[in-house]
Amino acid sequence: MLSMTHRLDDGLRVRLRFPYTTDSAAVLDLARRAGVALDDMEAHRLVRFDLRRRRVVCAAAWVDGAERLVGIAATSHDGDPTPETLIADEGRAPGVAHLLRAALVEQERQHVA
Repeated sequence: MLSMTHRLDDGLRVRLRFPYTTDSAAVLDLARRAGVALDDMEAHRLVRFDLRRRRVVCAAAWVDGAERLVGIAATSHDGDPTPETLIADEGRAPGVAHLLRAALVEQERQHVA
């Protein structure tokens, strides 16, 4: 699912990827749009993580002439892919939360296999 483009029900194309270390400002902007309280440290921790212990997946879409984060989800490698963190801009990307949850399930399944 990662690095692939997925079409949401409204036709918006969303690309799933791992976050870049430069995504902190975009994560803060996403949190603001989604009405989620997030500080700089929390944003930095979401984009800087150890893949052996945690999975973080971003959803990016072309919106208003630029690529924007429309979702981010994170979970630890404890066998349960339920997101510890899930921030989704459902207003711009309806269904992106469901897509992020599915990506975490797949990532956890690949980790176990």
